[in-house]
This record gives sequence, structure tokens and C-alpha cells, in this order.
Amino acid sequence: MIAARAVVLLAAVLAAHLEAAPARAQEAEPEETAGPPPDESGIRFPSEAPLGWRQAGSDLKYVYTRPAHLDRKGWSKVAWTLGSVAALYLVREEVAEGIRRNHDQDVEDALTTVRDAMGKVGSVGAVSLGYLWAGAARDSAYDKETAQILAESVLYALPIAGVGGRILATERPSKGESIEFVEGEGHSISADVTIAASMLAPIIDRHLQPDGDDTPRRIFWKRFGTWSLYSLAGMVALQRMYTDRHYLPDVVLGYANGLTVGRLIVDNHRGGREWRDRRRRVRIEPAAGGVRIVWGPGLAAGRVAHE
Repeated sequence: MIAARAVVLLAAVLAAHLEAAPARAQEAEPEETAGPPPDESGIRFPSEAPLGWRQAGSDLKYVYTRPAHLDRKGWSKVAWTLGSVAALYLVREEVAEGIRRNHDQDVEDALTTVRDAMGKVGSVGAVSLGYLWAGAARDSAYDKETAQILAESVLYALPIAGVGGRILATERPSKGESIEFVEGEGHSISADVTIAASMLAPIIDRHLQPDGDDTPRRIFWKRFGTWSLYSLAGMVALQRMYTDRHYLPDVVLGYANGLTVGRLIVDNHRGGREWRDRRRRVRIEPAAGGVRIVWGPGLAAGRVAHE
């Protein structure tokens, strides 16, 4: 268990250094330290929003009041998600039974190792401390900001899972199949999956988004890191079903909960979700011997405001 958490911590710290390293080392002067020059405050990697309790309060308000400010597109996504989850309730027992028929102890052990690494609050704390250490080591307020967002993401997502479990109270698969509304304590939103998914957006959106100046090798490793994190969180969800602790809709809601809260906090630090729309834009630019297709503004999403 300790070794598994150490791997996750190391991956997070490496992601921070990978994102900050220069895309082309030969372009840097030998006597200079890799990374952007300091800003007016003397910090080499400034944060996107002020750090501290005031920002934490702003993030809390943004997360919990966001439904009141959704547009038609936003409500369409909510309706699509809830409709999909409702459909999963129709097949949840068949999925659970299929997993029981094909159970393998070696697979369960492997999935449990991943769950122990990513599905505990202590794991998020360890990764957050890793970014805090990286920020102190290289004078990066940006990494310290990631540490704060990681902590907020899990702390703000878990109450939603708790309240959701009381509104839609479902039994664990090992105990029964009943579903009750607003009656007692249930397990309709997996807390373990919520915890694992809460780490995705703070790391992926802030440290693993391809930069327009990235080399193909750097883009490959960023993509590899992104899909590895998504897959590991998915393995936590599979473990909860594999051990008969949750039905399929429970883990889907947990994944959506953690991922959405993390993204909302990242968006709030960037003044809204417009940056996501900018990154989705595609343009064609001339290049040596032909043209190249570029997604987004050509800058790392987390640094647009500072470069």
C-alpha cells in the first residue's frame, strides 16, 4: 500500500516538472535555469489566482452555486448525464452478476492495490504535499496552487457524495438491491471513486495539457500521463464493483462527481470555462515542408495569462 501511494506521489511530482521543463532544451542559455523568467513579484511560476482562504471560499461558492448559472448547454449535459445513469440502473444487477461469475482473485488484488493508492483521502493529501514541496523547491506558486486545488477538490466533492447517498439511498450489492429516496444512509455515489476522480482535473488540466511548442515526445508523455490517470481512476471504480461494494451507477456518479468538482475549481482559478473553448479551436498553420494542425491557442492552458 505504501509503495503504491509512493508511485502516485512520484507521478504527480514528475508531472509538475514535466510541464515546467522547456520544450527545447537547446534554446535555453547554458547559464540560465530552465523555466520562464520571474514576473514583477520575482516568482518564476506565478499562480493563476491568489492563494489562501479567500480563494478557497471563492472556489467553494463557485462549486455549489454553479447549477444556478447553467445555460442551456450546461443543463443539456446535466440531463444527458442523469439520463445515462438512470439507464444504467436498468442493467446494474446484470452487470454485478456478470462480475461475480468472472471473478478472479489476482485481478481483485491488482485492482485493490490501485484503489489503496488513489481511493483514500490520505492519497490526495500525499499528492498535494508533493506539489507543495515542488512549489517550494523551485519557487513555483503555480505548483502550490495545484496543491491547494487538489485539497479543495476532494473536500468539496465528498459532501456531495454524502448528500447524494441520502437522497438516493441504495444498498451495497452484497447486502441487497433496494433503492429508497430520502430515507436513511445509502451508497448511491461511491466515495472512493469520488476521491480518485477528484485528482484528475487539477493535475491533467494544469500540468498535462499539450503546449503549442511541445515536441512530439513531450506531447506523447503528456497524453500517456493523462490517459494513465483516467484509467487508474477507472480501475478504482472497477474495484468497487469487483468487490461487491457498489453497483455500476454508483461508481459512474462518483467518477462524474470528483471530475466535475475538480474542473469547476480549475475553471474558477482561470476566471471561467472560456479557456476550455479556446483549447478546442482548431487552426492550420504553415510549417516547414507543409502545414500543421494546432488545437487551442498554442500556449499551455495554465500560462496564457502570464506569457
